[in-house]
Amino acid sequence: MPEDFKWVRKIKLLNKMLGIVVILLVVAAINIFSTRHFIRFDWQKKHNFALEEFSLNVLNILEDPVEIYLFYGRSQDDTIPFFVNDLRNLLKEYKHAASQWIKVKFIDTVQQQRMAEELSLRFGAVTSNSIVISSREHFRIIPAFELYEFKDGVVSGFKGERIISDEILKLSNRETKKVLFSVGHGEIDIDSVHPLYGSSSVKELLRQNGYRVEKVKLTEKIDDSNVRLLIIAGAQTNFAEKEIQVLRSFLKRDGRILILLSPPRVCGLEDLFFDWGILADDMLIIGNNDHLGLSGEHMIDNFVEHPITQSMLSMQLVALFGLCQPVRLDIGAPVKQYKAIPLFSSGEKTFAKLDYLQRKPQYNPSEDLAGPVSVAVLSEHMIDEKTPGTQGKLLVIGSADFINNNRFCVLGNKILFNSMATWLLEGTDLLSNSVQIRPTENYKITLSKAELFKIGMILLLIPFCILLFGHLVAYIRRNT
Repeated sequence: MPEDFKWVRKIKLLNKMLGIVVILLVVAAINIFSTRHFIRFDWQKKHNFALEEFSLNVLNILEDPVEIYLFYGRSQDDTIPFFVNDLRNLLKEYKHAASQWIKVKFIDTVQQQRMAEELSLRFGAVTSNSIVISSREHFRIIPAFELYEFKDGVVSGFKGERIISDEILKLSNRETKKVLFSVGHGEIDIDSVHPLYGSSSVKELLRQNGYRVEKVKLTEKIDDSNVRLLIIAGAQTNFAEKEIQVLRSFLKRDGRILILLSPPRVCGLEDLFFDWGILADDMLIIGNNDHLGLSGEHMIDNFVEHPITQSMLSMQLVALFGLCQPVRLDIGAPVKQYKAIPLFSSGEKTFAKLDYLQRKPQYNPSEDLAGPVSVAVLSEHMIDEKTPGTQGKLLVIGSADFINNNRFCVLGNKILFNSMATWLLEGTDLLSNSVQIRPTENYKITLSKAELFKIGMILLLIPFCILLFGHLVAYIRRNT
């Protein structure tokens, strides 16, 4: 080879080109290998977003595609809600674990308004900051706050995986559960939009939760196996003996009944209540201004610890009721096979009045009940003392006003009713013992004026110390 600079430059250029080709081939080989052999490692110390084994098992039994939509809205300062990042990381794990079955979509209701409106036509009125889980024609809408656990009104845990996996498992069941509303006794109309005598909001909520809502007359036996819950809301007339027998037989085959009374009526259900250890008094709860709203509503905030009332307690919510009558435990009833507990009561300054037709009712200790007065009682029929589980549930509440359209979306009414219906239909969470609630870390990002002044003084002190040190060095150098 001639010793010429041109040949040397050409050889060096060839070496560079070959090096580039080799690097590109190595990169291409690595990418081809990674597409066929994909491995992920979880380097997080707490494994906050890795799916647990039970959730993976739920995804393995899927037979139909599942769509998950997260609707979120921005605040006034154009910031994204805090729960979006938690759900974004969690839903990516679901999609990775079952990419052929799980489809995830994030909808910004401000920037993607048209898509949000199209999906609202499909799923009904979907509010911002909620998650929709859909499979086939069934779907469930979950508010974002239900994915978190609260303690003293502050977020203390994230239970998103528990709820999402639970809902996916429920949707995998091909049977559509029905909720029946009784008619024929002047009950609240679930098809009416009237603010006082209609309850269309309740029907929409149950429909959003994936249940089929129908009306029924209690003149014939309920034989449909898909019916799990019967609601009697605000009956104005007495039930016939044949209808009461229908209720008894429905409860006997593990049915669940929610009865919302229209004070001060009991509607001829005293014997049924007696069998289940419940007493509904022909009385009216009276309260002072501390427990009454502008229109005479009762603010219910005394809740007993129970899965139905857990959301109300953890978020420190109150419910707005209208006229209420006492519903309490019947101490004289034969309740050996029944487990009856009160769920919530009126305020301490209220009382239940027997002669409630007085112009100015006053408390009479000889015949009236001193507050707090029980307003709701849940009774469960135990199979026997040795066998765990229950057969039939009866929940009686002394007011039906809290589910009318005028009050349903006020304060915690909607959350309370949703907890009642969900617990009666589904019981406790299917994954309550399998998926752990992940603790959340709360950071303080606001400062008081005193704290801001203190930080400002510290920041000003740093350059002052540097300046003082410089003057000291200059003084020493001049005098040495």
